[in-house]
Amino acid sequence: MKQFTNTNPNTLDNDSRIILKYSQPRFNGKGLDYYYLLHDGDHLLWARKGLFPALNDQPEKWLGGTNIEFPKQGLPWFIKAIEEKFMKTEAEGGLKKEAFTYSEVINGEKLITLRWFGTPGYALANDSRQNYVSKTIKKRQEFCFTDTMLFDNGLLTQLKEIANKITAGTL
Repeated sequence: MKQFTNTNPNTLDNDSRIILKYSQPRFNGKGLDYYYLLHDGDHLLWARKGLFPALNDQPEKWLGGTNIEFPKQGLPWFIKAIEEKFMKTEAEGGLKKEAFTYSEVINGEKLITLRWFGTPGYALANDSRQNYVSKTIKKRQEFCFTDTMLFDNGLLTQLKEIANKITAGTL
């Protein structure tokens, strides 16, 4: 399995691997959070950065990094999971009524799609990779794409365009 290092939030804007940039207002309404989809060989990386305000005589600084790394074929799989497993009834081929997760091994990595409710959205998790935040406790990489991001602000449409390129073999 290809290994990566955590993406530096200070250099994200100039990263040559960027194939998508997305931004949205921060949860507190002050400023924006920035998200990046990076293409690195047979993998995609979802990274973010947000400006942490100046506190205690310390200057403001960018925080963030890589949220999740996954085989690029995982992007079409993630979209298909949302549309065909979560948005369809069991009779239509979707998940059972009480099921809120769907997983599959893609190119040797266990990917999981989960429905979130506290923050409505769909998480993409990679159970085969350790996140960069937790150093002492094994915790998988995961990111929740909120319903607002995906449906209201058009991120799902942008991700579908990239997924179509992956499926067509042009990315």
